Amino acid sequence: MLPRLTRSFLVVCLLSICAGVAVGMFALPTAGRAQEDVLYFATTGHRLSNAYGFLNHWRSSNGSQTLGSPLTEPFEQQGLMVQYFEYGRLEQHPAYEGAILRGRLGAEYAEALWKEFAPPDPVVLGLPEARLFPATGYAVGEPFLAFWETMGGLDVFGLPISNPAWEYIGTQMALVQYFERARLEAYPGASEAGTLIQIGSLGRDLALLRGLPTAAVDPAGASVVDHYGQPLPIPTPPPPTAVPPTAIPPTAVPAAPAPAPASAPAPTAIPAPAAPVAAPRGGKAIIVDLSDQWLYAYEGDRMVFDAPVSTGRDGFNTPVGRYAIYAKVRSQTMSGCIAGECWNVPNVPHAMYIVGGVALHGTYWHNQFGTGVRRSHGCINLPLNAAAWVYEWAPTGTPVTVRW
Repeated sequence: MLPRLTRSFLVVCLLSICAGVAVGMFALPTAGRAQEDVLYFATTGHRLSNAYGFLNHWRSSNGSQTLGSPLTEPFEQQGLMVQYFEYGRLEQHPAYEGAILRGRLGAEYAEALWKEFAPPDPVVLGLPEARLFPATGYAVGEPFLAFWETMGGLDVFGLPISNPAWEYIGTQMALVQYFERARLEAYPGASEAGTLIQIGSLGRDLALLRGLPTAAVDPAGASVVDHYGQPLPIPTPPPPTAVPPTAIPPTAVPAAPAPAPASAPAPTAIPAPAAPVAAPRGGKAIIVDLSDQWLYAYEGDRMVFDAPVSTGRDGFNTPVGRYAIYAKVRSQTMSGCIAGECWNVPNVPHAMYIVGGVALHGTYWHNQFGTGVRRSHGCINLPLNAAAWVYEWAPTGTPVTVRW
């Protein structure tokens, strides 16, 4: 019989070995496994986790359809931790015990684009199936009501803040209605059921307008998923293919160059593309960025105002270059003909001419500013309030740079 001390020592050793094996079984493979509580969306290149409770909310609120894929990582905005998605924004509110709420993207987008909605339409209010919301005075009817109720109602979309109205979404015309947190879009005849209802990409639009960091990040061990949060198979790289050696041809002796004719012109150097113009350093100046479809007003190095624009469409492109406001007209009729296309538009407000017949001016006949849709014949269309502001702020002679 072994002494008591020896038996106890052996028991302790055996327990230690078993514990070590058990720990190894669970701990060692962890480095090779993806983090199941962190998703990496291959569609947008961003992660979604429960660091702030956003993943649980996404999963419990039909996130693939009502939020889409994440466009940013979580970051602090106006004192809240937020994360932008294709169709919306999630916010963590410490004042409500860390509750996750959806941002008011519908209202913010309308404000950013200077949208002014008409008063509640009595026709919509009088529809038997319409649901009236006294808090805003607007109602929701078909084709939006069933979708609104099915997909989350107030929690997802918030209250209606507009009537249904026809509006360009990109290059397509759609029936839309704005809500506090979203925009619903109806495309008649676009589906087998007749009308396709979908949520507008206001999260993407506002992220773009605000210059948020949307570049893809490293998965950092997260589970790679598709738009619906379903795991994607990890592709196996194909085996390397042997490349046969390439024979080196014999070096040919170059022939003597033929003498150039005496009258041959000297070669003309191709100019390098102009570098983007930086913000001005003194006085007032305006920059119109055609890529962003956005106008920026500066006083010295400080940006004092910005607004969305719509510039010349293909065939009537707004000219790129450095100009200055040479004439201002508070209101006028604009008319002309170019390439067989004629127009006559009365009461165009706050025109500021920068080169030839190209002007910055207010626009009341569309609201596609900042959307990427270029509508003009070369002028720089501005929302009415924005044009009025620039007109009063910028004197004749203010430099204007138009760039890509």
